[in-house]
Amino acid sequence: MLVYFAALLAAACVLYKLHPQREANRWAAFFLLFASTGGLAGYIRDDLLFKLTERAGTSMWSDFAAFAAKGLATLNHTLTPYGVLVFALVYAERFSRKVRAKLKLLLLLPAAAAAAVYWTIPDERAFFLTLLFWAVPYYACSCWLLVSAYRCEPSAWKRREKLAVAVLAVPTLAAIAVLINVANVWEPGFRFFHYIAFFIAYSLLAGVAFAFGSGVLGVKVRLEKDPLESAVTAVSSGTAMLNHTIKNEIAKISMSAENIKFALGQQDAETAEQLDLIVRSADHMKQMVARIHGQMQEIVLEERPNRLSVLIEQNVRSRSAELERSGIRVETDFECDPIVLCDPVHVGEVISNLVTNAMEAMPGGGTLHVRIAASKRYVELSLRDNGPGIPQDRLARVLEPFYTTKKHTGGGGNFGLGLTYGYQVMQKIGGSIEVTSREGAGTVVTLRFPGNKRLEG
Repeated sequence: MLVYFAALLAAACVLYKLHPQREANRWAAFFLLFASTGGLAGYIRDDLLFKLTERAGTSMWSDFAAFAAKGLATLNHTLTPYGVLVFALVYAERFSRKVRAKLKLLLLLPAAAAAAVYWTIPDERAFFLTLLFWAVPYYACSCWLLVSAYRCEPSAWKRREKLAVAVLAVPTLAAIAVLINVANVWEPGFRFFHYIAFFIAYSLLAGVAFAFGSGVLGVKVRLEKDPLESAVTAVSSGTAMLNHTIKNEIAKISMSAENIKFALGQQDAETAEQLDLIVRSADHMKQMVARIHGQMQEIVLEERPNRLSVLIEQNVRSRSAELERSGIRVETDFECDPIVLCDPVHVGEVISNLVTNAMEAMPGGGTLHVRIAASKRYVELSLRDNGPGIPQDRLARVLEPFYTTKKHTGGGGNFGLGLTYGYQVMQKIGGSIEVTSREGAGTVVTLRFPGNKRLEG
């Protein structure tokens, strides 16, 4: 029992500690915490209480132990199914934040009513009968939400995580509903622990296996997303230190060159010209470092309502002369015209980077197709070019910092940071960026904004 308690409590702590900012992780930690109280309640009821009664008979301590066991069992049987369902709602991204906030309160009412029944009616069967009418449907809805979240997920790497969550959670949730809630109505006092322990062990071991493999719920070493997040973090901190050091050294070079120029006066025009070149080169290096650092530093969003079509039109209008010179025609397909809660500066910069990428992919001209579509879960903005496409062996790395599929130009403007920056912005928003491509068939970059950011349209 104590092993069961410790294992689930440890899992809750790990999930919360690694990603406390992620709502799904917080709710996963919530239901695991209250699931763990079942093991502690069982230990107090079956082991500790027996020892206390055997040694001293009924006493204050045995009464307190019985009270504690009943309290922990109440939390376990009522808040676990509640936490599981809220976790599934959050993880499946079915509703907006406002709707979810209301559902969280409404879904808590049956749990509170069941707890009241348990403490006012001494019959355990009556308690499990009330659980049968709401806790079992909670578990069933949770299983359905987790499976449908996997089946409806358009992003390949997110599908892998959602499959992992469904595989490790659904069998155990179904077993809990049958072996605890149904079995205790059929046979009061049914000792379910030995049966449930198998499923709990399966979920914990599967969770560990997924964590060492593709990852699950932010525990990794996770999916492709996690190495990328680690790389972005490492590069961000590295460029911050490098930026500071290089700026200081460049300032010294520039100052020394100016001092030498002043000391020479007009005595040596050729040397003065070379010193001018040094100063200009130093300034150019300073600008490059500032640009790199600017795209890798921590992003702070200032979100407000923006119509996506307006952001696109503004960007295309500002680049109209470049697009015309490049022989690139822009086609738009707006299936809807949504207003989205986002930071117009950062999202505008991401769109600008994607337009630039498309232009560089079509140096001889072509068509840039911009599409807006929406579902209940996402608002999608995609830009498709008809350039040469990206080889499959390179496609998996396009979001990595400083990785580029383009040839470097003499101007030194291509750092391989545009898509990494877009990844960071969309992560902050709560959405995602996906790049699909085939050689000879162009490239599509899709920005997915979560449905709860869609205000209207």
